[in-house]
Amino acid sequence: MKDTGEWTEYFKETTRKIANELLVEAKQQSETYGEATRYIKRLNQQAYGDITDPEDHAGMKLNDAVCGLAIRMIHDEERSLPINRGEDND
Repeated sequence: MKDTGEWTEYFKETTRKIANELLVEAKQQSETYGEATRYIKRLNQQAYGDITDPEDHAGMKLNDAVCGLAIRMIHDEERSLPINRGEDND
C-alpha cells in the first residue's frame, strides 16, 4: 500500500507525463510557440461537464492542472531560447 508521499509523487509524475504528451502534440500541430500555447489554451477551455458529477468535476480539475503545467513548460522552453538580435552570423 502506498503512503501519502508516494501518492503525491505518483500524482505529480502522472500530471507531468500527461502534460508532456500534450506539449508534444501542441508543438506538432503548430508552427510557433504562440500557436502551441493557443492550442493548449483552446483545449483547456473545452473542458466541460456537470460540476455536480464527481467524475466530470475531477476531469475538469485534471484538465486545468495538465494544461496549466503544459503552458508553463512551453513558456520555460521558449524563455531558454537565445535572443535573436537580427544579426547575420555569416
